[in-house]
Amino acid sequence: METIDDVIVKRLSKSLLKFMQIVDPERQYGFDKPLVEAWNRLELNDQRKLYAYMLYRKWRGEGFYGTPYEMVKNCHPYPFNWNGTAWINKMIKSDTCMVRAKFGGSYGIYTLDEARLYQMTEIVALNFKFSNETS
Repeated sequence: METIDDVIVKRLSKSLLKFMQIVDPERQYGFDKPLVEAWNRLELNDQRKLYAYMLYRKWRGEGFYGTPYEMVKNCHPYPFNWNGTAWINKMIKSDTCMVRAKFGGSYGIYTLDEARLYQMTEIVALNFKFSNETS
């Protein structure tokens, strides 16, 4: 359940602008009413999941399909398991905090942001140090 603070944060944080900078850097689409309303209907955590999902797709060089409105309405983001991919070494060497975590009954390598967003368990830091409060 969203609190009024969550709603205010969504509207004031310019999160839709950040999302649009990822999925539409050439500014081909505007901030029309249906897009803004669809974005604001998402819970704050769902906005964060969608943002992270699209950001990591961009990092991997994967394309986006549809309009930003269609992405907001139809995309079902999920955490990306970096284990065994061509990008794992780059991610471990980057400033992005990477963890081993359990999600859906299986272990994988995820960003710390994803581990938190998807409430993963048994989180172990790989390329940084953190306290047990994180897991």
